[in-house]
Amino acid sequence: MEVGKLKNTRDEVERKIVAAERNVEVIKQNVKDWQKNVEDTITKAEQLIQEKEINSRCFKRLCPSFIIHYKQSRKAFKLKRDGIDPLLQQERELSPVSYQTNPPEIWLRSSENYLAFESRNSTVKNVWDALNDENVFLIGVNGMGGLGKTTLVQEVGRKAKKEKLFDDIVFVEVSESPDIKKIQTVIADNLGLKFENESERAKKLYSRMEGKNIF
Repeated sequence: MEVGKLKNTRDEVERKIVAAERNVEVIKQNVKDWQKNVEDTITKAEQLIQEKEINSRCFKRLCPSFIIHYKQSRKAFKLKRDGIDPLLQQERELSPVSYQTNPPEIWLRSSENYLAFESRNSTVKNVWDALNDENVFLIGVNGMGGLGKTTLVQEVGRKAKKEKLFDDIVFVEVSESPDIKKIQTVIADNLGLKFENESERAKKLYSRMEGKNIF
């Protein structure tokens, strides 16, 4: 039986999986199913090999009959035909073993640095109410630098994500002299968009955002 070949193939797939996970990619379900089937098949094969070794020994001058040997050979052939060979064939169809995702921004994951005090809570409530108002299309949070406007907006974004208020949430810092290309790139990255050339940047962004509820 080609158990060794199946083990080597399994190890190669596992190396690909480790590399994909380190790159924050999601392993495909058919790859996980293949792994489970491989482990089950290897276990059966090793049990069969062990049985064959035990039965091939003579005990008190009593050796196994040709019938037992024949049955074991039949099991081995069936396992190779129905188990090992199909799994080796399926492995060729697994690549790639994963797919890329768009991980949530770090600021969306935690609100440990957010300090809730009365004046800020009042502003958060006003912004939140405006977000839920279908007639409001633009919200501005004004104030001097260092007052925590960015932190406040991020807190609203976390709350909106938790409440699933929008299809997607994108956070972009814009300077006094905005770099349109940079802003488009940040938005695209947050939405998981890839461009093959610069000319399609604006068109793909528009198509991606059209009809979507994005904050």
